[in-house]
Amino acid sequence: MNTPINTTILAFLLALEELDTSLSQSEKKTLAEIADQLDVQPKAWESFTQPLLLQMIADNELLNQRYQTYKSKLDSLETIPSELLPTVTEIEQLKMGESLPMTRGYKPQTEATGYNQQINNVVIVISRSEHPEATVKKLSLIEKLKQLFD
Repeated sequence: MNTPINTTILAFLLALEELDTSLSQSEKKTLAEIADQLDVQPKAWESFTQPLLLQMIADNELLNQRYQTYKSKLDSLETIPSELLPTVTEIEQLKMGESLPMTRGYKPQTEATGYNQQINNVVIVISRSEHPEATVKKLSLIEKLKQLFD
């Protein structure tokens, strides 16, 4: 089964994986805010979260160059095979060794399901990690996506 794709998130993950330098503290803070928004209000993606992510990408020249390259490649694909999506086990393995903050407050009113939830969970874990550019390298989804471009 093929799945419609959110090219913004996937292009970001691909670009982040190739980033040679560490993100700044303000970029890490922005990523943590993005993770919080995806966790609490996944349906606010278009109105709040995506513009925040795009601004962070635009402000980092190296990240932006790689993002634009992958975004154009992903935009040429209509779908990706669903077997490329990260499994719950893989997402849990990303969390291992990370000292992630405990989420407090109210439960999300709406839940993303299926593909969106899996990708959101990946972004949440990576964005909340102390070293997102290193954590994303542990994700097998990245190599699988790159193979689609060959």
